[in-house]
Amino acid sequence: MRQPHPAHASRGLVGHGLPRLASEDCPPQAIRAASGPERRSPAVSQPAPHYAHSPRVWVGGVLAIFTVFGLGFGSWLSRLPATRDHLGASTFEMSLIGLGIAAGSVIGLLISGRTVTWLGPRRTLTVGAIVQAIAMPLATVLFWTGSVVPGVICLFIYGFSFSTSDVAMNVSGAAAERALGRPRMPALHAGFSLGSVSAMGLGALAEKLGIPVPVHVSIIFALVLSVALVAVRFVPHDEHAALRATETATAASAVTGSIPVIPAGAPAEPAPRRSPWRDPRILFIGLITLSMSLAEGVAADWMPLGLVDGRGIANATGTLVLGVFFVCMTTTRFAGAALLTRFGRVPVLRGGALLCTVGVVIVILVPAVWASVIGAALWGIGCALGFPVGMSAAADRPATAVRDVATVSAIAYTAFLLGPMMIGFLGEHFGLLPAFWPLAAIVLLSGLVASAAREPRTTAP
Repeated sequence: MRQPHPAHASRGLVGHGLPRLASEDCPPQAIRAASGPERRSPAVSQPAPHYAHSPRVWVGGVLAIFTVFGLGFGSWLSRLPATRDHLGASTFEMSLIGLGIAAGSVIGLLISGRTVTWLGPRRTLTVGAIVQAIAMPLATVLFWTGSVVPGVICLFIYGFSFSTSDVAMNVSGAAAERALGRPRMPALHAGFSLGSVSAMGLGALAEKLGIPVPVHVSIIFALVLSVALVAVRFVPHDEHAALRATETATAASAVTGSIPVIPAGAPAEPAPRRSPWRDPRILFIGLITLSMSLAEGVAADWMPLGLVDGRGIANATGTLVLGVFFVCMTTTRFAGAALLTRFGRVPVLRGGALLCTVGVVIVILVPAVWASVIGAALWGIGCALGFPVGMSAAADRPATAVRDVATVSAIAYTAFLLGPMMIGFLGEHFGLLPAFWPLAAIVLLSGLVASAAREPRTTAP
């Protein structure tokens, strides 16, 4: 592991309230000049920072939150067939039920910038975990008792809380990434993917054992709440401490970015009044995240059906091909830190867009099963890093980081709402596999605008 420069290390200690020792490299005059006229001794009048954990522990706490939130959301998805059967609902009626989560998520995203700025990431995650742990189990209980409309309202509340928490954990995760000085956002999103995939397996086991959905979901969300409330203790409580942690960290040679937490009333750089919706850079980053989110969503929703209907393969084989996609995507996210450190954001995004496009084209054109497996693998590898890197890139400007992340999230999650409907409509008229052609075009376009996510220039200390 590369050791930080001594000057960087000493600056990190000062950022946590510890005095810097005089040396030949750092004379007393330099210490007084660096500390500034407003810095006071912590022992005299300034309380010690609340953030007492290392950045590595901070990253670990956020990773746990990503994972259990993915576990919770995936658990609901894994029991959708059982819920449909219990309600006797049609496909259209289940779409309306799912619209509850979708509508809550969109509204939550639209105001998440204000919410996270007001509460801070730690409080937002705490409240979000509690609300999710109440709303989702209550929704399943209401469905099982025949109270469909109140159940959909609970799903709306869950969606609102989930999307707001999603912005908050990306905010905290990217700030922790900067404090650590190494890319970690891809690994955090890999944790979410791992939680979701694990939920599918647990859901299948619960279905086989005949465990009722309300019981299964209640157990899972009790676990989600317990882990989240422990993990959030490692997220900085004091926003000033979080800002100092990110400002004083050693800069890595290639970092995906960070989302510094801006304390209320701090004399920070004034936020521009210009809306992020009018910022071309943010919109291009949103296009990157949208295209890769669409690629992930289309694979999850339509790849097995497309292969079964278009290639005549067995259902189990289609499921295995989808499993290859998820394994490759999750593995690539865990390897994302090394890739970003070695190559940087723009080459990784362009390479990913190219691989994803090639994978989609292979799935569309080549009828052999082995080719579908290769195509699914390239598809998963290619779309793995677009969303996490986009979240980090949206946070490059500290003064507008939270609202920029909220805007990019809103654009990306539009893919989850409109993407399946668009592919389904095209598939109804042209077949599912030919319906993947617009996806290949959108993903390729995201590679052409990848320069919008380029790392900001840093000045040497």
